[in-house]
Amino acid sequence: MVRRIQRSELNELSREFHFSIEETELSEYEKLTEFVFGILDGLDIKVSANGGNVTAVRDPGHRPKPEEDPFNAVVRWCHVKANLDGPLSGKRIGLKDAIAVAGVPMTCGSGIMQGFVPTVDSVITDRLLRAGATITAITNMDNLAFSGGGDTSTYGSTLNPFDQTRTAGGSSGGSAAALFYDRVDAAIGADQGGSIRIPAAWCGVIGLKPTHSLVPYVGIAGIDQTFDHCGPLALTVEDAALLLQVIAGPAESDPRQRAGVQTKNYVQLVSDAKDDLRGVRVGVLKEGFSEAIGIEEETAKATQGAIERMRQLGAEVRDVSVPDHLASAGPIAFAGFVEGMTALVSGGGNGWHWKGRYWPELALGLGEGLTMHGNELPPQVKVTLMCGAHLRRHYFGSYYARAQNLRPGLTAAYDHVLGEVDFLLMPTTPGRAHVDNKSLSISEHVMRGWSMLSNTAPFDMTGHPALTIPAGESGGLPVGVMLVGRQFQDGEMLGFARTYEKSFGWVPEHPAAAVRNRTAAQQPSRRR
Repeated sequence: MVRRIQRSELNELSREFHFSIEETELSEYEKLTEFVFGILDGLDIKVSANGGNVTAVRDPGHRPKPEEDPFNAVVRWCHVKANLDGPLSGKRIGLKDAIAVAGVPMTCGSGIMQGFVPTVDSVITDRLLRAGATITAITNMDNLAFSGGGDTSTYGSTLNPFDQTRTAGGSSGGSAAALFYDRVDAAIGADQGGSIRIPAAWCGVIGLKPTHSLVPYVGIAGIDQTFDHCGPLALTVEDAALLLQVIAGPAESDPRQRAGVQTKNYVQLVSDAKDDLRGVRVGVLKEGFSEAIGIEEETAKATQGAIERMRQLGAEVRDVSVPDHLASAGPIAFAGFVEGMTALVSGGGNGWHWKGRYWPELALGLGEGLTMHGNELPPQVKVTLMCGAHLRRHYFGSYYARAQNLRPGLTAAYDHVLGEVDFLLMPTTPGRAHVDNKSLSISEHVMRGWSMLSNTAPFDMTGHPALTIPAGESGGLPVGVMLVGRQFQDGEMLGFARTYEKSFGWVPEHPAAAVRNRTAAQQPSRRR
């Protein structure tokens, strides 16, 4: 039942919209608000407890002990499995702590979401379970997914498997680091500015941000529908393709999806990958190596090494340029981050004005949590909400509107170059994994957490598929190399990566003490 507006509140509410109510009118408006809310009370109806979820064993499990989770990659070990066979039978999957699994707590790495338990599976959770997967882990993430640093979660920093004095990156850091545990074969993350690809690059695994709308996002806490993405992280290209095969495809409940979304046989495209790259045109993006984005010499050198190995396989490599990669992508992305996130929080994690499946329980959980525990938000989220509120109050959404209107031009700029080459290539991040430094000032910490988005965020804005592969190393740390393809050519890009993987494997070799407890035959190749 909707709480009724008190007479004393009417003037306060009217002032928010810059009008006033005369004292003699108050009783009339009381009657009208009572009429409106009396109608809305009809929405307080009982909903089926399982919401159409697939029948499954649903053990919410427990918080890990330190010895079970040395990288702090897991928020909760769980066991969720349907009695069904399929392409993922025997596969143990980790899901980012923003993806709904009915009956299992979901906190988005945030203190404001403690106690929230979804009652309905996300669309991709349902697809994974129906394909025979076992969900074994809910993985750590940056608080409300608003940093790439891997160090803002209410549960603490996710540590890098290659050097535990450094972070795994974020915001899907747990989904990358947990791949080195024996209990997780593959994982799913979400990506609005690089949140799959950054931790995948820093942890030396494969991470795919699919073409926007290829994979449904319903039942996943997001930032902005126009650039919400989710996708696989894995140790091998084959596992990444297998996960994509299961989770991709249209869902009527998701307004993000373009009409007529077509999937491909990603597993077959990877299986059919050639032994060489002859005839494949690779465009090395000049701006992706620019000093303007803070590129480190070691990162550039490691990426050039991977480029040379692609040449050895017969790839036709040449330099290309997209000036807008530096000139306009940043402002477009930040307008989306700031105003999109603020609007989403104001709308209870759902927003308004779209058709599809809404998430009323998230609206209540997020709204009540923010009201009671707002002080627990990290500085990244606080400054975003303050900036977003300021822009809304004084500019009425006009900066967000400008940014959205510029996105087609940015997309066209990349499309033009992708008409001349098959894939773009650049370092995934400007530098290697950050040291887990607790002594930084607030501003240093926030800006460091956003400093690695320069090459990843543009393709969230345009929707192009982007894949990071562990093809470089420096000083024993992984260096991710990012491929960007044409819209919906996710499978062709995975096939390219598989060809490279067959010839060179992935680098660097993982420290023996931390390698997942598997036989040599089960380990992915990580040869130089």
